[in-house]
Amino acid sequence: MARRDLDRLLGTGDPPARTPRWFLAAGVVVVALVIATVVVLAVRGTQTRYRDVDFTTAAQTTVSALLLPDARDPDRARQILDSSTGSFRDEFAQSTGAYRTLVTRLGTVATGSVDGVALAGRDGDTAEVLVTAVVLTRSGTGESTPGEADTATAPNRFRLMVRIEPDSSTPNAGELKLSRVEFLP
Repeated sequence: MARRDLDRLLGTGDPPARTPRWFLAAGVVVVALVIATVVVLAVRGTQTRYRDVDFTTAAQTTVSALLLPDARDPDRARQILDSSTGSFRDEFAQSTGAYRTLVTRLGTVATGSVDGVALAGRDGDTAEVLVTAVVLTRSGTGESTPGEADTATAPNRFRLMVRIEPDSSTPNAGELKLSRVEFLP
């Protein structure tokens, strides 16, 4: 023991133990990986704030309003406009008056339901949603009078691919809305 103390004081003998360089390099790599992971998770978390169920619910609600015209509900066209955005909204807004007039004149009342909704794909805050529905349409006033009967069509099945995305307008910014409709065979 005395010999080690003497060697240490004189600066002779074995040098003091040092931390290996590879250990320091490994520590720097681990810290860098932890920081990179935190940054990636933070960025990813802020980009997508909607869940899959948010998109499918928005698609189901909007397509129900779109496929089920009702002459007794004069605000149906407004509901469709309020739940749409982008080019679909622009195109539907131009024909809202004609839609309302035709549905009212024919006394059209549709019953049915959306019976399937599936997320076909997502790209950030935009989703493509496949929707299936069955619709039974009646034309007439709903009140049978002699000589005038309501006419009903056979149930129609529809398959649609719709795009759902956040509204970018000021009052409803962030609300998921219908931006495109494509009828599938």
